[in-house]
Amino acid sequence: MSKTILQKSIPSLKTIIILLTLNLCAFTNVLAQTEFDVKKLQNPKKYGPEVKSHFKEILVPEYQLARGKKAIFLKNGLRSSQFIAPQLWRNIKDTVYPYRVDIVYSRYPVRDGEYKEIYPLLCNRLIRLFDLDPSLNDTAIKWRTILQTHVVNDEQVNSLFHGVVIWYRTAAEEAENSGETDSLGTENKLVQTERGSQSSSVELIKTINGLRENALLNDSIRNLIDGKSLDVQKYIIQQYLAKALTIKNNIPLTERTPLEMLQYKKQINEYLKHNPFSDSVVWKVFDRHPEWTDALVINDWTGSMYGYGAQVLHWHLNNYKHSGVRFLSLFNDGDGKTTAQKVIGETGGIYSAEASDIPTILNLFNLVRLNGGGGDRPENNIEAILTSIERFPEHKEIILIADNFACIRDIELAYKITKPIRIIVCGYSKDFGVNTHLAYLAKISNGGLYTLENDIENLRIELLEKGEIAHNKDNRFYISPMNCSPKPIFELNYGKESFKNYTDLDSAIAEINQVRKLTLTSKEYPKIPNKVLKMKNLLYLDLSENKMDKIPNSIKNLKDLKELNLSKNQLQKLPSGIYKLKYLEKVDLSFNEIKEVNKLLEQGFYIKQIDVSFNEIENIAQINQLKNLVQAKFNNNKITEIPQEINQLKKVKVLDLSNNQLLYLPRTIIGLIKLEELNLENNQIGSMPPNLKRLRKLKTLNLGGNPLGDKEKERIRRELPEVEISF
Repeated sequence: MSKTILQKSIPSLKTIIILLTLNLCAFTNVLAQTEFDVKKLQNPKKYGPEVKSHFKEILVPEYQLARGKKAIFLKNGLRSSQFIAPQLWRNIKDTVYPYRVDIVYSRYPVRDGEYKEIYPLLCNRLIRLFDLDPSLNDTAIKWRTILQTHVVNDEQVNSLFHGVVIWYRTAAEEAENSGETDSLGTENKLVQTERGSQSSSVELIKTINGLRENALLNDSIRNLIDGKSLDVQKYIIQQYLAKALTIKNNIPLTERTPLEMLQYKKQINEYLKHNPFSDSVVWKVFDRHPEWTDALVINDWTGSMYGYGAQVLHWHLNNYKHSGVRFLSLFNDGDGKTTAQKVIGETGGIYSAEASDIPTILNLFNLVRLNGGGGDRPENNIEAILTSIERFPEHKEIILIADNFACIRDIELAYKITKPIRIIVCGYSKDFGVNTHLAYLAKISNGGLYTLENDIENLRIELLEKGEIAHNKDNRFYISPMNCSPKPIFELNYGKESFKNYTDLDSAIAEINQVRKLTLTSKEYPKIPNKVLKMKNLLYLDLSENKMDKIPNSIKNLKDLKELNLSKNQLQKLPSGIYKLKYLEKVDLSFNEIKEVNKLLEQGFYIKQIDVSFNEIENIAQINQLKNLVQAKFNNNKITEIPQEINQLKKVKVLDLSNNQLLYLPRTIIGLIKLEELNLENNQIGSMPPNLKRLRKLKTLNLGGNPLGDKEKERIRRELPEVEISF
């Protein structure tokens, strides 16, 4: 077996230089040229007209979404630059390709027959947009302002959409649109690397600048890349490092000179200096386990993990006389493949070498980093483990340096692993918990989880299929709420069990550790009794019809709570502690004086039933985050609009929005494919969206008390002939 295992054949350096000299003009600089000068955006009074000149202006009566296209709607409001739901773009921006941005607003107000452009508002919206995603400030993107002209008064203009629309293509669509090849026969770089990943322009500049200062590159290579565009520099260095990896280094680490060791340590210290990490978990765990010998270390070598990977090599060099690290593998999740190009078990981007060969390892670290970048957050950990085991069968221990904030793309292959995996959990905190996929892998392989302070072996958890956890009975850690699965990953299924319902506080306190269900309704409590907040095994808590006007943050101690009823109290706001109740499934906050619930909606992934009726709520912009929602009551509030993203509620069956201040419904509401009951009674809706017939499961529709005309009523009846409709 060769000491270094690479995935590509390596041409000679002389050939590379000749090709680059002949074809230099064929390369384009991948550094994006910015469309807008941010300093000018900060001075709209002086530069407003210049900023506006970058846009193609379009006038429309009312903005309509074109069919068959993909776009994210970032709503502002008529006179606001603040985005209501910025995470809509943040969640997908690293895996899609934007090609056009529309700034949508209204030609209003018009005074003396003239409309004056509000340059500060336009500039502030752009500033907010580039704060959200700096890569959008790019000349490759087409920019338009769309002015809505059919505006007659304040009430009517407030019913229109105002904000930013980002049009994008998926990776597959971009591949179809980017079929050109350059003179070296390589595919268009836009298809090979996805935006926002570790090899983005900013990251690439950082990597190359670091290499220029590194002793790994000789003067001839530095001179060769001087003045070249970024992609040419990257290509030259990639091929140089790959060529260097073919040179075998047979000198044992113990026979290296002090000067050589000093140079190696200096290079690793540079990694540690320029690649921050949140803790020293790798150092600590290796210090705790000198018994790990002939170890195969498999390292996630992507963006946030560079500092942890450097810790591995730093510890190995400083402890080389008794280090048990024998083999090392690095994986970057596919060598720049787009998400669409990644196949489970065949993603690639896995490189290996013997740990005693420090020159090769240093070259490998840099090459894998340059070759990486692409696709989404999940990583191909299992493929990397299986491939590394095949390459180095002589190992005795397998250690995975894993990112606690990344799911495992190929977790379904974990059953193939027949040896214990020691998982060093990077980025772990007690508040966040352990990534469910890492806990699953540790359990199914009979391995362990290793944090800064603890070794968690012989995990007491029960597994489902494909990386899911049924029960966590291990009090040494809890499962992170981060969703690595399309369905809930932590189910207690308490509804199938029969729990005693405690209705008296004294009897509950006497058996405090046995209490699962507690009903203290109509007790006239001004606050939650302190003893209740110490019942850490509670699943169901009913404190309705009391006199509480405040909930303490310590409610977060009830971390397993599945149902919470605080209805008919005097609450005006929710404490931050309630957002820590990650596993809530049923929430009743009705008949209070609450004005803001968006953060609860944003955190409520497992919520199936929610009742916030009879409150003072004006905005439910985050409702689309309730991915498991089945029944929702938002009636008797002050809600003025429903977000476009409501169609993401694929499970909702009952939706009550009656007695609010709705003027219209977004067209996307027809995406509620399982909706059975819709109550819109007593709003200000003058017309319903088209294509209502797509609501195939709808059984009842209440539109009483809305200013609908006879023709509109007839259309609604015609499109929903089987639905029981009330006007």
